Amino acid sequence: MQKELLGSTNTRYRADPLYIPGSIVEHRFVISQLAKRAILGRYRGTVLGLLWSLVTPLLLLAVYTFVFGTILQVRWVSQSGGNAEFAAILFSGMLVHGILAECLTQASTLIVSNPQYVKKVVFPLEALPWVTVISAFFQGAISTGILLIYLFFVQGSIPWTAVLFPIPLFVLAFVCIAVGWLISATAVYLKDIAQMMGLLSTVLFFMAPILYPKTALPVEFQSLLYLNPLTFIIEQFRAVVLWGETPNWSGLSLYGIASVAIAWMSLAWFQKTRKGFADVL
Repeated sequence: MQKELLGSTNTRYRADPLYIPGSIVEHRFVISQLAKRAILGRYRGTVLGLLWSLVTPLLLLAVYTFVFGTILQVRWVSQSGGNAEFAAILFSGMLVHGILAECLTQASTLIVSNPQYVKKVVFPLEALPWVTVISAFFQGAISTGILLIYLFFVQGSIPWTAVLFPIPLFVLAFVCIAVGWLISATAVYLKDIAQMMGLLSTVLFFMAPILYPKTALPVEFQSLLYLNPLTFIIEQFRAVVLWGETPNWSGLSLYGIASVAIAWMSLAWFQKTRKGFADVL
């Protein structure tokens, strides 16, 4: 078991494309154990425990819906169900943003806060970002369940295309792991990264069609929203879950290829810079 926990020494510096999924497969034991600890540890000692993973998004949903749906009267062109439909539109965008935002904020301290793992020569450090990704997607899965239940009670049915919701989120996972490898490695040498991630998360939130429809912007500025990696995924997630549309397969394919390429470069950066982690820490 110790060998499985620490990983094999002949693969810990691999940076080939196959090692992107291979890293989670090879080190699945340590990843599963640390992910379980991270999920349970987040709410350990609290009165509500894991229920906070339900309460938090519901409270945010209520606040944003009241402010933007009732006070500011923000509406989507396709919206016809009043504040109930707006709540679902808003919540779906918050859900996707929350996944990437957690990966961003956690990555900045991932290596710095775990020097005990850095000092273990055979510990698979490249597995640590996967722990953050799994934890973020666990919360995303709970939020998706809340959204589907909400749609059923409000609309009386759920589009059959909702079964396809894992597809855009699966593509987003490559962006998340790329962020994990890139940010966690860079933050070891550049401590300012940790201060920047909260700001970056906020910028990504307001520069994506979460609180407002894309059409609220002048036509010449709408394309700029696609510089945000969340925009396309939010649109695809809403398409399959809310509006009963099939995914944009060609768009998701191109997005996936680009995400894998970025993840590959991020993994290479992580493996190259990890040799100096122990000296810095």
